[in-house]
Amino acid sequence: MFIKTVISFILAHLMFLGGTNTKVYVAPEEPISIQATTTNTIAIATSSIIKTIKDTKPTTTETKKTTVKKPAEVQKTTPEVVVQPQIPKAPEPTPDFEAINTFARKATVNILCTTKGGELNPISGTGAIVEPNGLILTNAHVAQYLLLKDYREKDFIQCVARTGSPAYPTYNLELVYISPTWVANNKTELKEQNPKGTGEDDFAFLRITKMIDNSNLPEQLPFITMNVRENIEINEPVILVSYPAGFLGGLSILQNLNITSSITNIQDVYTFKDGTIDIISVGGTIVSQKGSSGGLVVDKKATLIGVISTSSDGDTTSQRGLNAITLAYINRDLQRELKINFAQFLSQDPGDFAKMFASTTAPELTKLITDELNK
Repeated sequence: MFIKTVISFILAHLMFLGGTNTKVYVAPEEPISIQATTTNTIAIATSSIIKTIKDTKPTTTETKKTTVKKPAEVQKTTPEVVVQPQIPKAPEPTPDFEAINTFARKATVNILCTTKGGELNPISGTGAIVEPNGLILTNAHVAQYLLLKDYREKDFIQCVARTGSPAYPTYNLELVYISPTWVANNKTELKEQNPKGTGEDDFAFLRITKMIDNSNLPEQLPFITMNVRENIEINEPVILVSYPAGFLGGLSILQNLNITSSITNIQDVYTFKDGTIDIISVGGTIVSQKGSSGGLVVDKKATLIGVISTSSDGDTTSQRGLNAITLAYINRDLQRELKINFAQFLSQDPGDFAKMFASTTAPELTKLITDELNK
């Protein structure tokens, strides 16, 4: 049984029907407050135990008796005692979060989707480049707009990746994979005024296809390594990086959207089931705004351990906690859906995978959403 938290999506949802002590790195003209949303938490974790409402049963293993032979007798000897020198363990060096922040920002992109003729306001989210070939990890509730590319007419919606601060259009994008489970369970999301969710199955992969200015793509793009470790600790320091757009209108998102990052700590961990760490909760920071969906949670080793997906309620950004699905959870979910893990998925050519997905699964997912939009 899945255990869900009802948490507000933090995507800059402008289309369709329309404390922790922190050190903050903020680009110019960053917003400082945001409107409240609501959430209810039903799965709680401590530093040593993840608690869920679901009861569990102990498991036992039947054992068989075996015959153990006696060893042959040998002459006894007196071993010589060797005294091992006591070598003090070197203290772990203090992480250079300034350098980690600079590194992580280079792998962060703003995903901007606009409609032909500006019929609808733009939507904005965040993504992380996770491979030098331009593979991008983001939320399904961001990537779903690429399923609607030809919704009303050909190329009705165009999604691009922007970089820098302010964000500037840099790369063209295409959909590689979006969780079919998420689409099936959230097909009405675009019709809702204030959509809510838990972050469950909320992941997708895009890929950079070419430069918008038609120049040659670099042989290797800046990227951040995905880390699927399960041992995530409460109070562990992390850096959050995203393109928050909570207070910006359509024109400002197009012209004045800045990248923002903040140092904070993991405050809690949550599970959907089985006691695994699926969600990490971090304190409220300047990043706690709409548009941060798909944002990066980066650890002290400069690896990606989480993708921002939802937020809790609060009158200001400092009062709003962010929640991120862990890379370990996405890895497990990918294995459940595709029967392959991250390593196997990344070993495939993303362009070939995108073509296969577009010709097989994507049309069905597009129909699920458009059927709801057309009701």
